[in-house]
Amino acid sequence: MNKNKKKELLKKALGEHHAGNLDSADKIYLKILESDPQDFDANHLHGTVLSQNRQFAQAVNFFSIAYESSVVTCELLNNYAIALRNLKAYTESEKLLHESINLNPMFPNTYMNLSNCYISQEKYDKAIDILKKSIELGINIVRCRVEIVSILYSNLRDKYDEKTLAILKENMRTLCDQNDASATSKCALIYHNIGETDEALKTFKISEQLSSQAIPSTNVLMNTNIERIKNFLKHEYEQIKHIDSDIDGIRNMKITQEFYNTLENLALSDNNYTIEDYQFISQLHKVKYNKPPPTQVKYLNENLDIDSIEDEYCSSSPEIVVIDDFLTKEFLHELRVFFRCSNIFKYPYTRGYIGAFLGKGMANRALLEFSQELKQSFPRIFHDYFLSQAWSFKYDSKRDGIGIHADDARVNVNFWITDDSANLDPECGGMIVWKKMPNKDASFHEFNSPDAMEKMREDVKDIDYIRVPYKSNRVVIFNSKLYHVTDRIIFKDNYIDRRVNVTFLYK
Repeated sequence: MNKNKKKELLKKALGEHHAGNLDSADKIYLKILESDPQDFDANHLHGTVLSQNRQFAQAVNFFSIAYESSVVTCELLNNYAIALRNLKAYTESEKLLHESINLNPMFPNTYMNLSNCYISQEKYDKAIDILKKSIELGINIVRCRVEIVSILYSNLRDKYDEKTLAILKENMRTLCDQNDASATSKCALIYHNIGETDEALKTFKISEQLSSQAIPSTNVLMNTNIERIKNFLKHEYEQIKHIDSDIDGIRNMKITQEFYNTLENLALSDNNYTIEDYQFISQLHKVKYNKPPPTQVKYLNENLDIDSIEDEYCSSSPEIVVIDDFLTKEFLHELRVFFRCSNIFKYPYTRGYIGAFLGKGMANRALLEFSQELKQSFPRIFHDYFLSQAWSFKYDSKRDGIGIHADDARVNVNFWITDDSANLDPECGGMIVWKKMPNKDASFHEFNSPDAMEKMREDVKDIDYIRVPYKSNRVVIFNSKLYHVTDRIIFKDNYIDRRVNVTFLYK
């Protein structure tokens, strides 16, 4: 194979690789290796595909051939080191990463990978030192600060002491100064989990403001799946129309007639949006109204049989329990009003649902207090786990809902709040939970990505499952690593009857 042909093939393979088509890319790498078994790029990139598929031992064989070449790169050194770390060959992994630093001290991934290598060995001080070095060089500043905070929080959970707590808080204050919404939200969650509710709420509010300001550009929207945009516009229009009707007593939405007319025209029109339309849609991503629900003396129904619920969860295999009349009637009512009226659902999905997230407007004192009461009420279920995320989704009755997936957490708390009268088929509308988890070494992408949905369906095709029909104020508490999916939705097609679920994850 001549050089030009090889160059042509590599260019095509890299295009497939970057598009996520690993199998297609790998066939080309293997074709090149048939012609030239010593080719640097083909060995490196085939090894990378193997590593991405978690075939680390095989990947090392190809990385080692590329490494013997005279053209060693930082990319190769890092990919080789990652594979070795996953094989617990830590000394060799460290050696390659230090070699990468010597080759190019400004290569950004090396410091994170070396930190991960130290973390794998529980050498936390060394991990923090290398992250600080990266920050000093101005490389991956926010990412490194997030990792430092994560290490300190993990250490604090393993062994509480005032010194670690003080250092953690100092680093969180520094991280929040970076004005990064995701990083600020992470700090807010940690404040909540260490019992500092006021600081958590203040920090969540900053995160919400940062998220609200970071609206998508017109170019991004023009390249967004049109179904997602239609889904977003439909919800915004229905919500504004609902609030304007004053059914829930909301009167302080300052919406002009011109704004309302433009939104209505876009929501009811076809897909031929102009640049001006996209500019308007971009501005819709700002949160306009977000009044929190009032706090309650009790959030959970006082008549719940705690012991029986814990017994059922702990004795079931896999761990799952279904509870009816979960919340107090007062809190259920307030949540319905909050999720109907708060203008925080800014994240549409192609399958017809739209989301709101804890760090992007959903956090408030009532929900944080609820999450604590939940943990304290069921200690045998939640142990010392911490809240890692929470969200709410609203569904379009004409669409499919969330596809098969698993979540990276220990306990999943999923409850439904829309009135039962909205559900046209009481035998479905809830969720299906399979008695199967992903393989222990599966990556997050492999169990929580639309791209992996076909493989996940194959994983569960002969597996027993539990179907939980929809019921208002019903909660399903289960091992979050179990594959699950939204069941068939047949709800009334209007705003107030949209199916709404709320999810809390604990790690």
